[in-house]
Amino acid sequence: MSTNSKPIIRFSIFHYYLIPLIALVVWWGMLIAMLAAWGAQGRPIYWFMNGEHQNPVYISDIGATNLQPLFISCTGFQNIFFVGTLVMGWYLRKYTNKIQPYISKHQPRLALASIACAIIGQLGILFVSIFNTNSFHHVHISMVGIFIAFCFFACLCDFAISYIFGTNPDKLDPVHDQVIFGNSKTANLYFVSFVLKLIWLLAAIAFAICFGSYMAKDQDSKSAVFEWLISFWYGLLLVMWSMDLIPSAIRKYRYKHPHLYPRYHQSDESQWEKDLRNQNGMNNSMTDDDDYEQPTYIASINNPTV
Repeated sequence: MSTNSKPIIRFSIFHYYLIPLIALVVWWGMLIAMLAAWGAQGRPIYWFMNGEHQNPVYISDIGATNLQPLFISCTGFQNIFFVGTLVMGWYLRKYTNKIQPYISKHQPRLALASIACAIIGQLGILFVSIFNTNSFHHVHISMVGIFIAFCFFACLCDFAISYIFGTNPDKLDPVHDQVIFGNSKTANLYFVSFVLKLIWLLAAIAFAICFGSYMAKDQDSKSAVFEWLISFWYGLLLVMWSMDLIPSAIRKYRYKHPHLYPRYHQSDESQWEKDLRNQNGMNNSMTDDDDYEQPTYIASINNPTV
């Protein structure tokens, strides 16, 4: 490998980025299983639907049948990993610096607000699955509203963090060949991440408006189509959050296999990389954790003021 060439991007297989992907597999798996079961049953119109023709039926309609235990268990499992993804991102940036640390005093606050909103929103969808539309219709609809509203605010706070990173490239860790790809202020991967998340959010809002609008007009078949669409679209958010966590897996692989990356000599490393090497060496000989500093990025600041 030439010393001027970019290394092949490799990463540790089992790492933090798997947390949102586990939630994705469970969530999409549940949706596919419920839709397949409804189709295998002959696409029935359930007894509590008053005989009204509908194709497809709502997710909640299927979840109010004998598949409710699947609905509850998968929703609860997904809740844990959804919130866990945000908590892990906050922890890695705030306390370990294994991914780009916060560069603004507002970012940790936004992260905590995102986590708080996500907890409320995820409790909302859990109650949606518990209080089924057949026996607790009004509670069920109220919980759907809570889920949508608080997940929206959770996403808004999280996306703002990406925006701050993406519009302040001068404060990012200087491994620019993998983060910054142009001279423009917004020519960096963090801003690209923000744009993709913004597109996702705008599309989700449009789908939600269509879902609610058709429901208000009693066009339940069209409304249900958008409900299923939103539910699968929701999974793409977990993919983007997984991408936010993958730099930690890349760096872990690099330190386990330094011979594969000859371009990254210690003299060319960022301060974060040098400090991490020093920390690894110090951990082998130190007995008091209070005697050494945590690794930091060279461009990060201890008391951000942005």
